[in-house]
Amino acid sequence: MAELLPIGKIGKVFGAKGELTLVLYDTFPEELNFEEPVYVDVDSLTVPLFFDKFEPRGRSGATALFADIDSERRASEMVGREFAMMVECDESDDEFY
Repeated sequence: MAELLPIGKIGKVFGAKGELTLVLYDTFPEELNFEEPVYVDVDSLTVPLFFDKFEPRGRSGATALFADIDSERRASEMVGREFAMMVECDESDDEFY
């Protein structure tokens, strides 16, 4: 079974081409597979976002450009949203003894 693990939050727009600053949580993995999407809730739907560009900025920050977010207006719609990655969880953790 898989579940979403929050790994960061979109901070603010960074440039006119849709780039964003990210605040990375302690749960952000050291080795993120950029071929896999991260997920954001938009209008009660979980939407996958793929990184076109990712540049770390210190331990808890980064700038990023996501596919399909190509303008300052579209990027501003994502500001403040939390993003998550899909992780496999062991179903045996949910068992009662």
